[in-house]
Amino acid sequence: MRSGSLRHKIKLQTIGTTTNDFGEIEQGNYQDFKTVWSSITPISGKESFLSNKDFATVTHKIKIRFIPNLNASMQIDFQGRKFKIKNIRNFGELGKELEILAEEQING
Repeated sequence: MRSGSLRHKIKLQTIGTTTNDFGEIEQGNYQDFKTVWSSITPISGKESFLSNKDFATVTHKIKIRFIPNLNASMQIDFQGRKFKIKNIRNFGELGKELEILAEEQING
C-alpha cells in the first residue's frame, strides 16, 4: 500500500460501556479507539422515501493499514460524518492492509 494514497485521517470508534447506580452495565456512546490514515472511495449510493423522511445511503470502500481487533461493531468518524462498518476484509490475508465496506446514512 502506498502511503501517498492514505490522505484521509479517520477515527475508529468503539461503543463504550458504563455502570449505572445499580451496578448494571449499560452501553454508552461511541469512544475513540484509534486514529489512522485511510483512503475513502464512494462506490454506490441510493435514495429512498421512508416514513415521510428522505434519506440517502452511500456505501464507501475505506482502506487502512492492518489493525488487529477491528470489528463490525465499531464505527468510523471522518470529519463529523459517521460510517457504519458492514464488512472488513484482510486484503490478501497478509495482515498488511484492511479493506472496509462502510455505510454512511445521511438524513434529509
